Amino acid sequence: MFPNALRNILSKLPAALAVGLTMTCCSVVYDDLPECTSKLNVKFQFNYTLDRGEAFAEQVNSVNVWAFDQSGNLVWTGSASGDILKDTDFKLATPLGEGTYDFIAWCGLDDNEDFSLATYTPTSMKELEIKLNTIEKEGLNVSSSHFKSLFHGMKSGFEYKINPNAHSITDVTIPLIKDTNDIAVMLVNEDGTALKESDFTVSFSYADSWLAWDNAVKEDSPTVTYTPWSILYGETTEGRAAVEDNDDQPTRSSLLYELSVSRLLVDGDAYLDVVRNTDGKRIIHIPLIDYFIYAKGNRFNQYTDQEYLDRRSDYSALFFIDNELGWYTAAGIYICGWAVVPPQSGPVFR
Repeated sequence: MFPNALRNILSKLPAALAVGLTMTCCSVVYDDLPECTSKLNVKFQFNYTLDRGEAFAEQVNSVNVWAFDQSGNLVWTGSASGDILKDTDFKLATPLGEGTYDFIAWCGLDDNEDFSLATYTPTSMKELEIKLNTIEKEGLNVSSSHFKSLFHGMKSGFEYKINPNAHSITDVTIPLIKDTNDIAVMLVNEDGTALKESDFTVSFSYADSWLAWDNAVKEDSPTVTYTPWSILYGETTEGRAAVEDNDDQPTRSSLLYELSVSRLLVDGDAYLDVVRNTDGKRIIHIPLIDYFIYAKGNRFNQYTDQEYLDRRSDYSALFFIDNELGWYTAAGIYICGWAVVPPQSGPVFR
């Protein structure tokens, strides 16, 4: 909209001249006209899940983002947390001018005692590393926490151009990947033998405690022994065949172990171990990430193995235990609800 005085002048000028003045009004300085403004905002997106639904407002409680120019210099940093992130139109305003930028984001750090950022004031992108906080126990790096969700995001080579003759608002969207996972391991008796929490020790070992600026697991990342943050005892008769000539069914007892682990990578040297405490024998020792990928099957074959691992953040593994508290391998393993039989040469679908 133009002031009345300017509108009257334009109406008396030749049409071509009036159009020319109108098109350049933002670059011409008038006392009563605002200059053209341009803004660059940062948005976040989290739909990197198996159902592909947008879940940023539901799952992310804080954001930290850094912008670097093409010389690798930090030029801006922003952060936000709390209820403001629940707004579907949430954006972070930046003061950035025209240029090409690389953005790195770590989200979920607020009130997160399990992960530590190397620095909030980096001099380069490579300094934006995340380390899992562990405790030392019997020579091992141990984590038994129930993790809060941690997310990584990156947008490289974003070119921001400004039209000096028009007002403009530009959004750069940073897609997020969830780096924390929950694993539920269930042990179920096969013949009614009662199971006790003291019978077993369950752990998951993997060298994924340091994440680099680009979300890669660092090669020198120390091995972490993940132990359960919750152990639950349960009983059920569901699914058991009738005994003799009556409808009575033997009770199955079960132990459910819940663990939280950091990012999982294809070909990761990660093992699930179950030790029988009565004699210290390791009754289960399997490369669990491989089994998760085996269970991907045809349901999610549109994803690469790594994309599947990144899109999925909750896993389950069920094992049957015999009357000697050993692994009843003939019953196979149920990975994320799908049966997998582990022959000597490796698991196959049943």
